Amino acid sequence: MIYMNNMAVCNYIVGVLGAVIGGLIMQAAVAFPLEFTENGPGPGFWPFTLGAVLGAVSVLLLLYTFVNKADLHGVKVQLSSTGNKRVYLMMGFVVLFCALISILGFYPAAAIMIPAVMRLMDYRNYKVIGLTTVLCLLFIYLVFGILLHTQMPQSVFME
Repeated sequence: MIYMNNMAVCNYIVGVLGAVIGGLIMQAAVAFPLEFTENGPGPGFWPFTLGAVLGAVSVLLLLYTFVNKADLHGVKVQLSSTGNKRVYLMMGFVVLFCALISILGFYPAAAIMIPAVMRLMDYRNYKVIGLTTVLCLLFIYLVFGILLHTQMPQSVFME
């Protein structure tokens, strides 16, 4: 088993990384309009908000760790536990999903991602996995494609 000797150190690392990533998301989001119009918020509003929330939660984690560092100092973190391995796999799935969106387009990438995540979570009923995938893609298409007229990312081969 791989351990990190100190929960406080682990929390500081996660807090700093979360704050940096949140700041980068906010920085990228300001390239798009943030203001509200008669059609709702601009395309940068929700990414900016999510980046701000990630940054705020990261700062809260850092503050919590600073206040409780004596209690957290002796707690060991098992980095190679089964639960953590699933988290690492999920992080890999997210990176793969982002790459697949560019290569295949949004809908095929989501059609791969949804069942993969369900299997990662130990769901084994393949009929339900298939039905969930179809219903999720249909919902996304109806809401974003039809109602909101949002163009989803296309495959690099179709541009």
